[in-house]
Amino acid sequence: MLSCDNPPPVTVVLDPGDDLVHTRAALAGHVPEAGRLTVHPTPGTDCVFTLAYDVLAALDKPVPVPGYRRLDPAPAWTLAASWILATGTSHLMLLRAHFLTPHRLGTLLQLRHRTGCRLALVCHTRHVPAPVGRALAGVDHHVAEAAALLPAAQPPTATPPEPATRRPLANRWLNLPALTTLSAFDAATRPCQCTAPMAEDRDFFAPVVPALTEAEVALRLHRAIAHPNLAAQLATAVFTAASVTQLATAHVRDLAPDASTLTLHDD
Repeated sequence: MLSCDNPPPVTVVLDPGDDLVHTRAALAGHVPEAGRLTVHPTPGTDCVFTLAYDVLAALDKPVPVPGYRRLDPAPAWTLAASWILATGTSHLMLLRAHFLTPHRLGTLLQLRHRTGCRLALVCHTRHVPAPVGRALAGVDHHVAEAAALLPAAQPPTATPPEPATRRPLANRWLNLPALTTLSAFDAATRPCQCTAPMAEDRDFFAPVVPALTEAEVALRLHRAIAHPNLAAQLATAVFTAASVTQLATAHVRDLAPDASTLTLHDD
């Protein structure tokens, strides 16, 4: 498991008045593309994996993540750590940290140790809560007032933003040659021969979107896939046009240090 030997100190932010100004400032600081996350935990639950899903949701990932045992928190936290590292997230602020159980605090500190992110815990209390203090015993941390770290943010504008244009479901397909290339399996053992629907097969939908740009493909992979390994496989298939069989020959050591080239093998 990857780990950061010397993660930044934890910041405990005290906001005893639960001031709307400070909460608004914390939420305004949520800028994932700049590596800064503000997580508002799901209320009314103390499930450890739910907090991991809150982190994934803040990263704009679809949750809950299927394919794992429902009560097993380890995969969800591994996914959260993977995406924090993959997206270059450097700051993680958690609101209402005074409600966290010792177990949830422990998993957050483990996430900090795995990723090296700068963790801030916002507590709406006058003093550091006892569970937080015990969890931070032996952990490098400092305490700050909300008035110093969370200045007043600009109030929201009265005019609501324009609603995003919703594209029909058909246009969510990444209809690219790399994703419709089938490996040369024997017909009797080929697991699947399905491909994305072609434009001529769906004339009852809205017009097909223009050719996808690399940026749009990256955005779709980022927002629709919670599994980092699957996102990496799809991204590699899209941008290399390699078949499934070819991609299966690649190993981590075949990727250049700057991720500019990938070596594929014959077998």
